Amino acid sequence: MRNNTDMKTENKIDSEEEINLYACWKLLLERRKIFFVIFLCPVLIAAVISISLPRYYRGEGTIYYPVIPIWPVAIAEAEAPAPYFIKIIGEIDEAKRSAIFTKNPQAINRVSITLPKKSNDKLLIFIDAKTADIIPQAYNDMFHYISNLPEIKGETERIKREVDLKEKNLTEARKANQVFLNQVTDMMKNKQIPHISVSLADLIKADVDLSLEIKKLHDAGRKFSTQSPLSISVQPTDSHLKMMIVSTAVLSLAAAIFVVFFFVDFIEHIRRSGNKQKS
Repeated sequence: MRNNTDMKTENKIDSEEEINLYACWKLLLERRKIFFVIFLCPVLIAAVISISLPRYYRGEGTIYYPVIPIWPVAIAEAEAPAPYFIKIIGEIDEAKRSAIFTKNPQAINRVSITLPKKSNDKLLIFIDAKTADIIPQAYNDMFHYISNLPEIKGETERIKREVDLKEKNLTEARKANQVFLNQVTDMMKNKQIPHISVSLADLIKADVDLSLEIKKLHDAGRKFSTQSPLSISVQPTDSHLKMMIVSTAVLSLAAAIFVVFFFVDFIEHIRRSGNKQKS
């Protein structure tokens, strides 16, 4: 059990905390005009600016680039391939927007490129525009711009040539296996025992495996630098405007608390010190 001394100490601490909170509340009431002016004015200004700013439609699409996870320059420079890929594209500033978007570039407000989570061979493209109808063309323009960058185009073509060569070799291997399989099948139909160590089942399995591998490579070749369906917001988005108001409110609240509880006391202390020196 706790003794009386501990209980008295705890009661004293609680009383001091209550006094401090009451003193803070009293000080806030005394300086409430200063508090509300500093807090509300920036928030109202931010709200007025946000309402007057134009809102934009947002288009979101994915571009598939198999070159990203095996970028050789990034590996040589000890840098992750995906960030290196983003670095090559660079920031889409106003000058680039004018060069990329041939139709109505002034209607494109912002273009951002990010990497989706749990994927290292895709790019997420976000396009904010004044009207929704220009976003599909802008998305295609962005796709062609990235695909034709010299570094990306050269590396993509190199990998595609390797895939095509591998597909060609596998196709030839499958044809040779089919010829051998047909020969063994004919010998067995004629009741001739082939003098080979490979069974008919192994040849059939090899044919199936080669077919699947060829199909996989063929599909990969068709997927080089492809676009996913574009998603466009039905209504103009205003999330960035709301974020601006919330950020302004948080900063204004912090500034108001600082001025009310610290800065005003500091100014008054300086004034009192000046009056004492004069007297």
